[in-house]
Parts: sequence; structure tokens; C-alpha cells
Amino acid sequence: MNELTHLQKNKKNFELRFNIIRAIREFFWQNNFFEVETPQIVRLPGQEPHLSPMPIDIHDETKKKRRGYLHTSPEYAMKKMLAVGFENIFSICKCFRDYESFGGLHNPEFTMIEWYRANVDFWKIMDDIDLLLGQIVSGLKRDRSAQVANFEKCERTHMRDLWKKYAKADLDKYLEPASLRQLCIDKGYNAGENENYEDLFYRIFLNEIESHLGRENPQIVHHYPARMAALSKISDQEPKYAERFELYINGIELANAFSELTDPVEQLRRLEEEKRQREKAGKDVYDIDEEFIGALALMPPSAGIALGIDRLVQVFAGCKNIDDVLVLPASIIFKTLKH
Repeated sequence: MNELTHLQKNKKNFELRFNIIRAIREFFWQNNFFEVETPQIVRLPGQEPHLSPMPIDIHDETKKKRRGYLHTSPEYAMKKMLAVGFENIFSICKCFRDYESFGGLHNPEFTMIEWYRANVDFWKIMDDIDLLLGQIVSGLKRDRSAQVANFEKCERTHMRDLWKKYAKADLDKYLEPASLRQLCIDKGYNAGENENYEDLFYRIFLNEIESHLGRENPQIVHHYPARMAALSKISDQEPKYAERFELYINGIELANAFSELTDPVEQLRRLEEEKRQREKAGKDVYDIDEEFIGALALMPPSAGIALGIDRLVQVFAGCKNIDDVLVLPASIIFKTLKH
């Protein structure tokens, strides 16, 4: 398919996309958020073990070369803004991740919205999700019927309850790698001796749980095991779990949210561990952003979320392939390359 044919075929989806983005902006403007801009080229990318930043070489007027990276998320920059006194902020931006599939639910270049609130926890972000989805639906119904009928309020489910219902397992008993590895083996999965906790977790979650999520209503899955805290804080009420949630609609993960970790010592420890995981997996290893670590000491208690706009449009448009909601996806742009 050539570029013009692709554009003509999906014109209605693009109109829907632009209306959704407009509704998102209007929601945050109405709720007194600043729309902020952050650099898409950074010197130090994050340490997430499963992500691959795209390197880019930049030259100044003297032809001196500097290595940068297209950001995988504006998270670090936005948290630095929280540290200097910004409170309610959002950013709609392009993000870039290498070694992603061309099509399905992935594209190397994608659009994400991140928003942060100071002096709240992740429960407030859940409230934002309810209100945002409701406002999008209300606006779209004037033009076309929504694919998901009920966006009035998301179902909220503890991760432990999902494991009990679908995996028939008490997650409280499987919060360490050794016990979870044995559960994987008992279930017939090929679990390696040195696999980390997150990989073991997703062997069961992706195969037995994820496809059930958000089938009737949007579903928020909250309280991930503490070993999967990422950049979130550990729950004061449930110290074996982190204040992290993800949003699912029709079995598709759309968003990842945290009550943000603001302890620089703990964050440095986690990033160093992720750095070791990257090295062990044979991935590129990067220096840790020390200014980000320093900013955490100045951040107020905060919560934030990253939501994939492309996938959200897929849900409303009823498209199984992300290409159908992207003006020119990688599969179209690079179709003529010879391998």
C-alpha cells in the first residue's frame, strides 16, 4: 500500500484521532493544567530493562559530535519541572522506542500524553481517568457512537484479586522470584533459573490474565508487587505492593501510572539494579541521570501517568492495527527498503 492510499483509507480514523486529541487538551485546560514542552532529544535516557532508546548524533557549528537519544518518555524532564514548583502539568508528545514491531499495538514513533499532579497520590489520577474518558465520549457522541458504551467510571481491581480469579493463585505467596519461578514451572511454563521477577510475573499475567481485562468497562489494575515498583512508591498500607496502576480496555494496556517515588537514595538503588539487568541482557548501558536523582529530593509528593494516545484512538475506532490510526506508520514509511 502506498502512502496516499493509506491516508485515504484511514481518513475517518484520523478525523476521530484529531477530535480525541482536541478533547484531551480541552479537558486539561479546563482543569487548570499547564501544557508543557520538554526536549525530545536527551543526553541520558532511562534505564528501563525492556526499552531500547534510539541514538542520534548531533553536531555543533564546529562539527563536534555529541551522542544523544530520542526520548522514550518525557517523564524525567517533567519531574524536574515538579521539583522547581510546577504543580499540574501535562504534555502531549512523540516518543520513540527502538526494536518495536511495525504494526499491531506498536510503532517505533508513537504519541503519548503524560500528566502529573503535585500533592496527590495515584487514586487522584484514577479519578482523572474517569473524568477524561467521560468527557471524550460526550464530545464524540455528537459526531459518532463510541465503540465502548460505558465510560462513566472505570472498574478498579487489585492485582491480587486478578491472580486469584484468573490464575487461581494467591499472589501474596508469590512475591519473591523463587516461589514465582516454581509456580511458573508448575503451570508448565519454561521458566529459566536466572529469570528476574518481572519476566516470571508476565509469563503468567500475559498468558492467563491480561486478555480478560477491560472487556465490559475500562478497568484499572492497581497495586503491583513491590519488585515491579519501577518509579513508584511502595504502599504504606500494603508494603509488599507498589502504588502503581495500569488502565486496560478490551484487553489492551493503555496507561501506566504511579504515586511517584521521591526518595533519591531508593531511586538510585533501583536504577543501578536496572542498569545491571540491562548489562546482563546484553543491552546498551547508560549513565544514570544524576540531575534527575537530585530533583527527586525537591519534588513534593506527586502522582503521574503515561497514556498511549494511539491505542486510545484504536479503542474508539475499533481498529486492531495501530497503523490504521497513524498518519504515516513505520510499515508504510519503510515499505520500499530492501533487506
